[in-house]
Amino acid sequence: MNLAADKGIPIPLGWAIDKEGKPTTDPLNVGALLPFGGPKASGMALMFECLTSLFVGNPLLARRPDVKPHPGTQNSVLAAVDISLFTDLDAYRDDADNLVDHIKGLPKADGFDEILVPGEIEDRVYAERLENGIPLPDGTIKNLQQGAAEMGVPLPAELR
Repeated sequence: MNLAADKGIPIPLGWAIDKEGKPTTDPLNVGALLPFGGPKASGMALMFECLTSLFVGNPLLARRPDVKPHPGTQNSVLAAVDISLFTDLDAYRDDADNLVDHIKGLPKADGFDEILVPGEIEDRVYAERLENGIPLPDGTIKNLQQGAAEMGVPLPAELR
């Protein structure tokens, strides 16, 4: 939402509702975000709330009156799985590579030249930004300038 506000562009319909519960595309008028991905994604979000917030006794979605949030607290879960306990590690790696190759070899939808798997876009953006820097919308630059001025912190020349 903040990036859309900084760019002065609307958010897609279906992302959020306003304070009256009506759909909005105005990033400055968001009362609540809507669940992404339909019922399955909502179910996964509920599962992750149980695995993260409830595991550490810090419920976020349905706070208990006796639980006061701690500033800066971040609920999360970390799981480590020893794949070799279930299957041969080299075979697993080969199967994962084959799965990606299979997905990328599926027919492409009209207007698309390539099928991407999770992480590919991020890897490309990372490489591009290492090469050319990180572009910032004008609104973000103004926010940085204002914050720096309020704190008396000098900004690098490219942000002035």
